Amino acid sequence: MRHFCFVLILTCINLVVMGQQRPYINYTTHDGLPQIQVMAVHQDKTGYIWAGTKSGLVKFNGERFEHFLPKKRIYNIYSDNYSRVYVQTYNELYRYDGQQIKLMAKFRYQSAIRLANDLEYWVLSPDALVHYKDTIALHTYQYKKDLPGIMNSIAWNKKDGKLYLGVKNQKKILSIDNGKVETVNYQTKADEIAVNSLGDQLVFIEHYGSNLKWINPQTKEEYFTIYKSNNVVDSISVKSLPVKKHIHFNDYSYYLIDSLTNTGKKVKLDFIKAPYPVIFDEDDNIWSGSDNGLYQVFNGPVKNYPRSFMNDVWTLIKGRNKEIYGAVYKEALYKYDLENEQKTEIIAPGQFGRKETDYYYGSSMDAKGNLYFPTHYGLVKYDYRKAKKFDTGISLISKYDSISNQVVFGQMHGFGFIDENEKISYVQDSTKQFVTSHPAALEFDAEGNIWIGTKASLCKWDRKKKAFSQAISCPSRAATVIQRDFRNNIWLGGKDGLWLFDEQSRDCKRVDKGIINSNITGIIIPNQHYLIVGTSLEIYVMDLKAYYETGEIRMRLFNFRNGFLSEEVCQNGFMLDGNRLFIPSTTSTSVLDLEKIDFNPEFYNVRITSLNDLGIQYVDSVNRSEIILEKGKNELDFGFETVGFGLPTKPVFRYKLSGVDKDWSEWTTKTYANYRNLSSGEYRFQVMARAGGNPNIISYKEDSIKVKVSNPFYKEPRFYQHSFFGFVFLVLILGFFVHSRFHIKLKMIDRERKIKLLEIATLQAQLNPHFIFNILSSVQNLISLHKQEKANEYLIKFSRLIRSYMEASIKSSKVLLGTSVSSEISVKEEIDLLKMYIELEQVKHGNEKFDFSIEISSDSILNRSIPPMILQPLVENAIKHGLEPKEEKGFLSIQFSEHEDSVECIILDDGIGRERSNELKRDSIKLYQSRGLEMINKKIEILNDLDYQISIDYRDSAEGTEVRVKFTNE
Repeated sequence: MRHFCFVLILTCINLVVMGQQRPYINYTTHDGLPQIQVMAVHQDKTGYIWAGTKSGLVKFNGERFEHFLPKKRIYNIYSDNYSRVYVQTYNELYRYDGQQIKLMAKFRYQSAIRLANDLEYWVLSPDALVHYKDTIALHTYQYKKDLPGIMNSIAWNKKDGKLYLGVKNQKKILSIDNGKVETVNYQTKADEIAVNSLGDQLVFIEHYGSNLKWINPQTKEEYFTIYKSNNVVDSISVKSLPVKKHIHFNDYSYYLIDSLTNTGKKVKLDFIKAPYPVIFDEDDNIWSGSDNGLYQVFNGPVKNYPRSFMNDVWTLIKGRNKEIYGAVYKEALYKYDLENEQKTEIIAPGQFGRKETDYYYGSSMDAKGNLYFPTHYGLVKYDYRKAKKFDTGISLISKYDSISNQVVFGQMHGFGFIDENEKISYVQDSTKQFVTSHPAALEFDAEGNIWIGTKASLCKWDRKKKAFSQAISCPSRAATVIQRDFRNNIWLGGKDGLWLFDEQSRDCKRVDKGIINSNITGIIIPNQHYLIVGTSLEIYVMDLKAYYETGEIRMRLFNFRNGFLSEEVCQNGFMLDGNRLFIPSTTSTSVLDLEKIDFNPEFYNVRITSLNDLGIQYVDSVNRSEIILEKGKNELDFGFETVGFGLPTKPVFRYKLSGVDKDWSEWTTKTYANYRNLSSGEYRFQVMARAGGNPNIISYKEDSIKVKVSNPFYKEPRFYQHSFFGFVFLVLILGFFVHSRFHIKLKMIDRERKIKLLEIATLQAQLNPHFIFNILSSVQNLISLHKQEKANEYLIKFSRLIRSYMEASIKSSKVLLGTSVSSEISVKEEIDLLKMYIELEQVKHGNEKFDFSIEISSDSILNRSIPPMILQPLVENAIKHGLEPKEEKGFLSIQFSEHEDSVECIILDDGIGRERSNELKRDSIKLYQSRGLEMINKKIEILNDLDYQISIDYRDSAEGTEVRVKFTNE
């Protein structure tokens, strides 16, 4: 957010009217300058303001400063016909082409630069003259060798394409054409002669002592003469001028030579400390560099009085004696001498024996010329001799009533009349429903009825019926400003915008269509052409004639951006004096010259500044050249902005790209546009700008640029579209092939599954007789030992075990068929099977070989399911190879635990361990080969291939062997 320092300066003498002053903005390092001392100012052909400081260069578009050449001391800035900007430091020349800044030339001393034809320029230094083409020095002219003496001036004449030089201390002019130096035939009686230019016109300057006469070299016609004494300009005689105006600089003073009036007057810039060269921009605003920043001095229809002279004036009125009177809130009543900027205090009696200071708005004058000023404690009357106070209470407004020949003033819940004899009468709203508080606005309609507006109500007092009534249903938050126009229509303003009550149709409607968003504090209709609205922020001038003729709403806005620097326009405080409208405010008092109002907006331009993050070269913009993108680049990112220094509101933009956009985009504050995946071809990007916040503005600015896109075939958008159908065809063919292959694969998978089922069924068949053989071997052993009772007990348990085993075996076969949930065995059933088997083994050994325990982590685990016939062979292995060979009594522990996604079984024996067991196996005579564990491992491997997740982990502990079996859920 920019921060502006607003102050006031004296204008040019030929523009001074009654002491009015032109407002200005002072830009400093806080606003974006790289350094406070501005030594050069220039406006290029696209409208940008360039400022050179002692520590860098900036380009200003009205919104932001862009920085170049940091820490370089800038002396001069020029621009050529293609808007390329040349920047001169002490011994260097740079050129900015819109894309980059480039060093063009170096020289030994500070020199004079003159731009010639395209990319050509001349450098005149104290020791030589050099002709350049771009960065190449074409020719060097040495003094006293190629040129007769030292040159005092240099000028390029566009008309004949020649360079002209003035020779110091000689009445001689030289010209250079195609490298040839010639003396110009020019006769003069002057002491010395120099060359310069006015616009594109070559000028000879004849020196007569300290006086300077500017001459047309072809006709010898005198343009103007500057008369000086002691290096001070005494006067300027103007006869004609080939340009609109010219600024002459002399010893930090500036003189405006105007062709319209044929006058030359001093531009008073006394407020600027050490001003540097001054320019006029496209709006005739003055731009000046100085030791304390860059100054923009406005040249619009608004002028100001110094705050020290007219500050915080709340009401102004012109008396019968043609003098201006004003009341300053919390200060005093004054008579103002505007021409001499002097004021005389008028003392009126106030409360508690003190003078009156609490003045409000809405002063008025009666038929005899007496003036009335509302105050917080009553009404002050001034008859040009003395001021008198009437204790009428709080009054915010007064107005002369021509019907009753009295002055009407506001009162709480009503109003009052005061006549020529100072007789006071009151009209009160006893209901307090129509006049809800103090009236802020009073107006008379065509029938003489009084319209009364407060901050919370709007009503009308019928003069004939002497009664209050609701006026109309608008605006919704009442009206604090009311004015009648020449058609007897009533205009109303307040927090809800600008409204119009049509006297003929008796209809009330809002007119500004949302253009005015600030609280309206004043309305005045100075003539049939204008309606002027003041708000807390700005001034709107409406074309009243156009509105009544065509219904068109045209408004001109003035605020701090284009010269209106006052803040909080005083309520009902306008004062009209001829064509000058005085606008008092809580800060300064402004004057609007009605004759200078123009509904065309201030100068501004719109420029496309960048393409794909690269600046647009000025030469391409000027020539409307086509930009050819690198092959394969099919994305466009445009940047754009406005250039202008008087737009009252921020700009809005809309844009379109030919061949892509059918219509313009919506209006937006966005300053960029992006396009992607473009096909090869030529495109034209257009951008349009207008002032924002004011939809009735019909002045647009436009810029455009051509771009050529060239893509390889595979980057063309249509390439994918054309390839789509081919791709779909290939997909259909591939789909048919994949579908066929998929069915073949399904058959193969089914076949492999059946093979695995046969494999595991074979293992199961091998495991079943192995298990039965071990049991029958134990029974045979008991019988051989003549332990019939034990054998009987063993056979009973064996029969129960065989039944459970057969059920588990059936479920194991179902698992192989893929019905895992219904075919698995619960942990409880597995525990019962293991318990019966272990008890049989204990019976076999007389319950003296080992003890056992089966533990579970929780009761819920009993309902979990696991594949059957996995754990029993492992338990059998622990007994046969771990506990049986042990001499002492052993112990077998089986522990079941559950986890969120698994069931784990730990089989722990304190037997001889796997290493000792393997030794015994190697040393013993094998009656048969035990394959129980081998078959279990093979079974688990096949089950895991069928989407089970079973793992077995064998661990040797200090006292035996531990086997962990983990069943993980899918």
